[in-house]
Amino acid sequence: MKTKYLFYDIDGTLFPFGLDAPESAVEALRKAHENGHKLFLSTGRSPAEVDPRLHRIYFDGGIYCGGALAYVGDEEIFASVFSTEQVREIIEIGEERGWQMLFQTRSRSVISRELVKTLTALFIKSYGRALKIENLVEVEKYPVLDDVTKVCFWTPDNDVASIREMLKGRFDVIDNTMGIPLECSAEIVLPGQSKSVGLKAILDYYKEDISSSIAFGDGANDIEIIRDAGIGVAMGNATDNVKAVADYVTDDILLDGLAKAMKHFGVY
Repeated sequence: MKTKYLFYDIDGTLFPFGLDAPESAVEALRKAHENGHKLFLSTGRSPAEVDPRLHRIYFDGGIYCGGALAYVGDEEIFASVFSTEQVREIIEIGEERGWQMLFQTRSRSVISRELVKTLTALFIKSYGRALKIENLVEVEKYPVLDDVTKVCFWTPDNDVASIREMLKGRFDVIDNTMGIPLECSAEIVLPGQSKSVGLKAILDYYKEDISSSIAFGDGANDIEIIRDAGIGVAMGNATDNVKAVADYVTDDILLDGLAKAMKHFGVY
């Protein structure tokens, strides 16, 4: 079989929120690698935020920060970061409106102490457990960083829709993919940023056509990559807007959905 380039979201696709990957998924990825296919992460997390439990699975690289960074091995082949002026603008708007924020970079994520408490409470309410994120640096005052790739925020006014309209043209505001209420939390990215951009950068690196790619996902930041990949696969637990653009909808993550989809398309 011709080599396929396989792209995997983490939370909700490889990992149920707050849990380890199902053994069926781990085994399917191992077999796909043994069969000569190329495996890539495709995540909203930064490289520094990736759960260490994924290190037992071989990956050829990854798309991180929702498409702001793309790697083949340890080589960064694509990067899109906020200017310090853009970071200052977001800090000013956020502080004025009472946002709690997380600024994501390659090496760490800077987060307000208040947002740590807020997210922990929201995860426990939604899932009965917290979501583990590596390399979080808690701060009282937000620093103006020069390598920000994405900003996550929680708004006390439940006004994400109006914020999206307010920032239109300067930034894109996308739904959060953490499974918490969409009206109170979202992600700010640079215009046009998506995992699909990272997918194309990696395929260009290998001089491969997009038809050789398969993308797996479940959340709002997977829409573009699932729509644009050669084959787009939505998990059974995916949101309806992801399922709407997918070529194939598999079972829920906890019902071995990832392994079943990979078997269906013959990569293991």
